[in-house]
Amino acid sequence: MGVRGLTAFLDKCPFAWEKLALKPQTPEEIEAAGGKSRIIKLAVDGYALLYHLYFAGNFNCVCGGQYAQFAEHVRLYVITLQKCGFSLFVVMDGAINPAKEATMISRENDLIKTVRQLTYSDKYMGKKVLPILAKQAFLDVLTDLNVKVAHADTESDVIVAALARANGCCAVSKDSDFFVFELPFGYIPIDMLEATRTGAVTATRFSRGKFCASLKVKEAFLPLLASAVGNDYVPSYLIRPLHVALGEVDVALPAGWQAPDGKDPSVRDLLILRVANLISKHETLESAIKAIADMATTQAEADAAAATEPPPAGSEEEKEEYTREKLEEALKSSVAQYSLNPKHASALGAETELVTKAPCGMGQAVVGAFRGGKIDRLLINVLVSKTYWCHVMVEDVDADCVWGVSKSIRAAAYSALLEGSAPEVTEYVRTGLKLETVPVAVGPKMPGFTASLAGKTSVEERTKAFYSVLGEPVKGVPEHMQVASACIKYWVQNMGGTTTAVELAAIIAAMMQNKEDQVIRISKEARPPWLSMKIVHKFAALQVVLVSAHALNQSLMCPVPPLKIADLFDGEFAHRFHHLQFRSKGMGSLAEQLRKDGIEWEPFYKVYTAIAASVSTYLRGSITEQMDGGIMWGPTGPEGKDEAREEISPALKKVGQASAVSGGFAALGDSDEEEEEEEDEEPAAPAPAPVAVSAPAGGGEGKKEKK
Repeated sequence: MGVRGLTAFLDKCPFAWEKLALKPQTPEEIEAAGGKSRIIKLAVDGYALLYHLYFAGNFNCVCGGQYAQFAEHVRLYVITLQKCGFSLFVVMDGAINPAKEATMISRENDLIKTVRQLTYSDKYMGKKVLPILAKQAFLDVLTDLNVKVAHADTESDVIVAALARANGCCAVSKDSDFFVFELPFGYIPIDMLEATRTGAVTATRFSRGKFCASLKVKEAFLPLLASAVGNDYVPSYLIRPLHVALGEVDVALPAGWQAPDGKDPSVRDLLILRVANLISKHETLESAIKAIADMATTQAEADAAAATEPPPAGSEEEKEEYTREKLEEALKSSVAQYSLNPKHASALGAETELVTKAPCGMGQAVVGAFRGGKIDRLLINVLVSKTYWCHVMVEDVDADCVWGVSKSIRAAAYSALLEGSAPEVTEYVRTGLKLETVPVAVGPKMPGFTASLAGKTSVEERTKAFYSVLGEPVKGVPEHMQVASACIKYWVQNMGGTTTAVELAAIIAAMMQNKEDQVIRISKEARPPWLSMKIVHKFAALQVVLVSAHALNQSLMCPVPPLKIADLFDGEFAHRFHHLQFRSKGMGSLAEQLRKDGIEWEPFYKVYTAIAASVSTYLRGSITEQMDGGIMWGPTGPEGKDEAREEISPALKKVGQASAVSGGFAALGDSDEEEEEEEDEEPAAPAPAPVAVSAPAGGGEGKKEKK
């Protein structure tokens, strides 16, 4: 939804905004207020906040996601708001409305093009894709900070506006429709709610009354202004004659107009002013709609009389014919869309308009789990429409989509949710360079969602079912890494081909790095010049395993602890670690890298050897313990002695990209000085005799190499 050109127009209208600056209350201020701290309620569009915080924070997305730094950024932002007295009620989008499926498919296809530009094009700056696990990291932080979060049935924008109106508070989002909604306490665009490093908050609020007064338009006419200017409700072929007719009307700029660098008003700016001028001359909506229809119809008839060529094939004009009745009906329907129904303010309760044919139904228990985030919106889609959206993510779009790696995990989740009510689920997944629908058969029988929700199935039984699909956790890893170890093992076993010791080590090191250093490390938004698409694709596959495991856990009502996303994956770290070590030959290079990254080698080696032993037949390369303490790459090296050079696939021979040849990059470009220094620190030297090899290439589990 949105009003075309309205946001840009308002950027030039400083008179339509009010600024509010707040600092945390001092004890004296609280005492003067009778011991009560101020509370400023905000109804917040969750997805608008999520996208704003990740993208405005300039976090890297091409490496897969910077979840720990992002989570810390969210935490500091929300805490600053809370200290200044703001109380947030965050509303997230729910199930995907079937009427919006075509729009969703179009957006996903656009994202595929964006991913291709991010990973292959020299002109990629400004292109962004939200990492696949960013939403979960975001929600984890909000839960930890006791922020109220609820999921709407479908889209959240109308719900946010209705809540703001009903509770006497500001709405916060990033949608130009909010300028049109009748919100007595105003609307704050999310990028105008700033939390500074000094602990202060600056909020810039839109004043509907001041804006309408400057245009001499009644506030009640603002929905008609939006409809006549152009939005998602009035087809362009119906409103185009009006725009043509208004093209030569002279209008004056409102007092206080400020265009950047003194630029002239745009065509869209002038259109908004002309429509406002037209409807401001009328006392009622009916007469204003009649005036619009009169002008548009006169122009449409003149255009038809002067037409010498038929409308372009496939155009809206060819498919639909303009009539006055259609325009008036569309305008009235559009105006009604901006009316906030009081029932929307209570739309986050125990009742829902969603329906399902699954045995669990849509009773209070199911709705409560969904509203509270215990069931993801993608799983609600499975219940409601038997569809699952495998959202586009950063991967090698010239290769097979990585979502296929974890299909069996999702099939098991479908089995638990649908309980035999449907034989298959339709997945929306990338096929080549386009989003396609793929039928996925429901997996073998699992503990039913109905019984799990009611507590009639034991935790032990559900845990057993969970690990029967994912694979048992690796023995010997810390308790908090049990589920993650099962995911990593599944990833190595199902990715196809072999995984190298340095790839596995990079993932484990990223999980075990110093957390205090991790959250303050500055993320570089730019794509590294040495980025390997082979590794991008492999690490993307690990992320979809994590997503699918999370879905299976939720479909079984979380018999195992939910994955803490911020602790699991660090894209920049893992890629950089791999880049610095995959061709390493110095006997102290691995130990030195771990030291620089604040990772103790003993716990790292223990976790690595445990996981490596469980996937030894899929692993190439090794890590060994030195006789005098410490660890090093084994005799087969970080990638295995049989891998001198791999055949490069055509997909990886792209301009500006480092090749994916194991053991070297075609062109490193301008690598950081620090990286070059680290690579050259250790001279190539023959490795000393190892004490033990953790996972010999191609060997059986538990075998050791002798000294």
